[in-house]
Amino acid sequence: MEHVEVDWFGPNDKDEKEDAKQRARLSAWCESVGPAVVNAPARIDPPVDVSRDGLVVVTWNTHEGGGDLKRFLAWLRRRIADRAGGAPAVVVLMQEAFRGGDEVPAGVPPSVRPPRPIRPNRFDGGDVAAIAAQTGMWLTYVPSMRNGTDEREDRGCAILSTLPLSEVAAIELPWASQRRVAVMATLTARQGTAPWRLRVVSLHLDNRPGRSRQAAALARWIAAYRSDDTPILIGGDLNTWLGPREEAVRAIDAAIPRVRECGDEPTSRFKRHLDYIFTTLPPGVRRGCEIAADAFGSDHRPTVLRLFGS
Repeated sequence: MEHVEVDWFGPNDKDEKEDAKQRARLSAWCESVGPAVVNAPARIDPPVDVSRDGLVVVTWNTHEGGGDLKRFLAWLRRRIADRAGGAPAVVVLMQEAFRGGDEVPAGVPPSVRPPRPIRPNRFDGGDVAAIAAQTGMWLTYVPSMRNGTDEREDRGCAILSTLPLSEVAAIELPWASQRRVAVMATLTARQGTAPWRLRVVSLHLDNRPGRSRQAAALARWIAAYRSDDTPILIGGDLNTWLGPREEAVRAIDAAIPRVRECGDEPTSRFKRHLDYIFTTLPPGVRRGCEIAADAFGSDHRPTVLRLFGS
C-alpha cells in the first residue's frame, strides 16, 4: 500500500446558518462510515504511452458489488482486441462501490438514519479493495454513506485504474436527502516522450430534485479548483430520470462538455439514461463511446469511452 493523502472539500453555503447545518449533518453521516482507501497494486508497471497504447475510461454504477468487475474487464479486453488490438490502459469510475469489514464503525450517530442496505448477489465478495488487489489495479475509494446498520458496510464512489493515481480529493456535495461525496484523482502516463496527466472524477448524484444543486456545486468547485491546463474527465450516475435535458446535466455540461457520442439510450434497468461522461479532452483523441449491452450483474450498464490509440 502506498500512502497518499486525501484532500477534503465540503460545500460552502453563502448562508452561514445553512452552511453550519449542512456541515453538522454531513459530519454525522461521515462518522457512520469507514475511512477513505487509497491503494497501489503490488506490482507497478513502467509508464504507459497513451498515444500508442490507448486509454479506456468507463463509468459504471456497480450496484453494491452486484457488478462482476472481473467478467466485465475480460469482456472489455476482448472488445478492444477485436476492434483495435493492443492493451490500452483502463480506468473504471465506479458508483455504489461497496466496502465491508472492521474499518467500518460498529454503530452510527443517533442523528443518522442510514439508507436501507443493498445486498445483491456479490461477485468475489464484492468488496472494492479486495477486487482491486485481485485485479492488480490502483484504487481510491471514498464512502458516502452506510449500507444499512445490521452489517459493518459502507458504499460510495471509487476509481480503479491500471495507471497510477495521485492528488486524491474527496468533494462533499450539498445535502439533498443523503450524503454524497465525489472522488477525484490524477492519472499519470506518457504521451510519446512527454509526461501526460488527466484528472478524473467519479460522481453519484442524489435521486431527489436537489441533484441539480449538487451538480452546480461540483461544476463551480471544479472551475475554481482548476489552476493549470490538466484536462479533466467526469463520469457518473446523475440519476436523471428525465434524461440529458435535466438541469443537473446542463450545469456540468456548461463547465465540462458532455461526450455526446456516448448517446442517450437507457443505461439502467429502469429504462432511463442515468450515466454520463464529460471531458475537456479534445474530440480528436476520442475513438468512440458505447453503452455495453450487458449489465454484468449490476442494475446499470457500463458506459465505455475509448481515447487515443488506433
